[in-house]
Amino acid sequence: MASATDVPRSRPAIASLTGIRALAAFLVLFLHADQNIPVGLQSIGVVAHGYLGVDLFFLLSGFILTYVYFESMQQPTARAFAIFMWHRFIRLYPVHIAVLTALVAVVFSAGKLGLNLRSPEAFMFSELPWQLLLVHAWGVTDQVSWNVPSWSISAEWFAYLCFPLVAAGLGRVREPRILLLIAAVSLGTAAIIFAMAGWGLSGAWIAPSALVRIAGSFVCGAALCRYATLRQALESKSALNDALAIIALLAFLVGSSFAVPDFALIGLLAIFIGTLAMSSGVAARLFSLAPLVWLGEISYSLYMVHFPLLRALNIVLKPERLQAMGPVAAIAAYGLSIAVCVGCAGLLYYLVERPLRVRLRNAVGVIPLAVAAPASTIAAKSV
Repeated sequence: MASATDVPRSRPAIASLTGIRALAAFLVLFLHADQNIPVGLQSIGVVAHGYLGVDLFFLLSGFILTYVYFESMQQPTARAFAIFMWHRFIRLYPVHIAVLTALVAVVFSAGKLGLNLRSPEAFMFSELPWQLLLVHAWGVTDQVSWNVPSWSISAEWFAYLCFPLVAAGLGRVREPRILLLIAAVSLGTAAIIFAMAGWGLSGAWIAPSALVRIAGSFVCGAALCRYATLRQALESKSALNDALAIIALLAFLVGSSFAVPDFALIGLLAIFIGTLAMSSGVAARLFSLAPLVWLGEISYSLYMVHFPLLRALNIVLKPERLQAMGPVAAIAAYGLSIAVCVGCAGLLYYLVERPLRVRLRNAVGVIPLAVAAPASTIAAKSV
């Protein structure tokens, strides 16, 4: 049985951060939906920058894991690290395997029926071992295959393995201003590496760019959480933080329509997360609304299932035919695609993600449900 120091201490959920997960998921969803069922939304800056929803997930992941697991991971025992990795494994793997299994079944059936795949190179069975091991974004392959968004959970898995080092390093810092500097430097360093290498965030899906990408945002989010914790400011009644959160979000929405660099936009998202977590005002209440919290809860399932669904809808609905029928038909099909993705994500969440996560936590017997609930309520998914 694990000792008290090996398990994360029960903490209250920060509902507004769960609501932000909905924003992250829909940034990605709206972009990919317009790529498959075109209605011209990519002319809107924030939709065209929907790939930054992944970086928002990475920021949230660093913040929330630090909030939940920092004390047990700052100087972890082997048992504490095993508990942490088990919790992260059952958070990611059931949904990943469920979607991957469905894709394998479809591809296998298509082969047996003699049907031609549009992009057969994206469904090579030789790539499955890397997918199953969650290392396909680590540089073991140069193929982005099967369920494309799963590259980000491979990067997340890498970040989880490194989290004890991050926690140990941040644990040595007692001055809040230094933590803000660490947050800025982590993002700035990633931006410099991307600029020197000539990489773009919209295509940073495999190592080394994928790992640099998550490292900058994950460490930034973790440092912001430590700053808020040391300042004892989480969910405070600060009107200034509430105003800053609103300003940062509006600046992101407006800046995405202009030539603002991607990493500057990520910086605005980091400010948004940090100030929202240190507020209980209008912005925090908005992102704590029940519909947004529910969408945040299913956001991981939505993120993982939306891409193959949209590809299938692209084949079935034939966008060129919709365009010929006029904008109303295209917009209706776009709306239908969003509804189908959300509906299927809800099914995946209630049939696979939530029940298996709870059942597997109880099965290993390392942490009582009372402790598990806050972590499962606010843990970031992934992207």
